[in-house]
Amino acid sequence: MERVAETKAVKTALIKAGYVGVRVSHGTGTARSWLHIICDELPSQTRQDKYAEVEHIAQQVTGRSGDYGGRIQIS
Repeated sequence: MERVAETKAVKTALIKAGYVGVRVSHGTGTARSWLHIICDELPSQTRQDKYAEVEHIAQQVTGRSGDYGGRIQIS
């Protein structure tokens, strides 16, 4: 999947799941393949639950898997 298409697809899926303050980008330089995701927790959701759910959504949309959750960084 192209970087721009991947970014838009993940952002759309997270917004559809109810997340707000969503920012999705790719790394630069040697971290170019990393996907960086920033969003707020849902009401009554712990930070750990947010990480797990956001990672799951991003992996489903992009098809990523492997080390470090498919090279997905969540903040």
